[in-house]
Amino acid sequence: MAANVDLEIVGQRLRAARDKCGLTLAQLASLTGLTKAHLSRLESGERQASIGALVGLSSALGTKVSALLGEDVDASPLTAYTADVPRHHVNGLEIASCSGFDESHILEAMRVTIRVDRRPSAPVQHIGEEWLYVQSGTVDLEYDGTLYELAKDTAVHFDASRPHRMMTRDVAAELLLVSAKNASRLGQIHH
Repeated sequence: MAANVDLEIVGQRLRAARDKCGLTLAQLASLTGLTKAHLSRLESGERQASIGALVGLSSALGTKVSALLGEDVDASPLTAYTADVPRHHVNGLEIASCSGFDESHILEAMRVTIRVDRRPSAPVQHIGEEWLYVQSGTVDLEYDGTLYELAKDTAVHFDASRPHRMMTRDVAAELLLVSAKNASRLGQIHH
């Protein structure tokens, strides 16, 4: 099931999260690398945030991408996700958030479909790391100015503070994306 993202509602949630943190647009811009003007347009519902921008914003605001998209956060310390989890359309992507228990602030996991009709976006940068695994199709990952062609069953791990963006060519691509929003807290993960 796919849901269109209501830009106005996402903007309202973004503004509420920023207000809750006591941040000005300038302060949030400094934390995320986005411009004040772009943040203002996101908050007013005039623009859609890229997946990278959503991850960066959620990290800076101490929330989850799923909360900005309007999904309920589960209070249980274990949350299971099935194949029919709601998908949200954002900038030529279909995003299904697979994260959400209330106390989780280190990892953000998503199933992402990159649609063929996605318009190229500007490369994004945000605090943390990303790991992605291509489940189907081919993903063109532009990372720090170099283009990498990632075939099915390829995984990559990278520093998300470097400019990056994802595209596809002839067919939609499906991938798993895990973003570690705060690299300094990764040492807390033990198995």
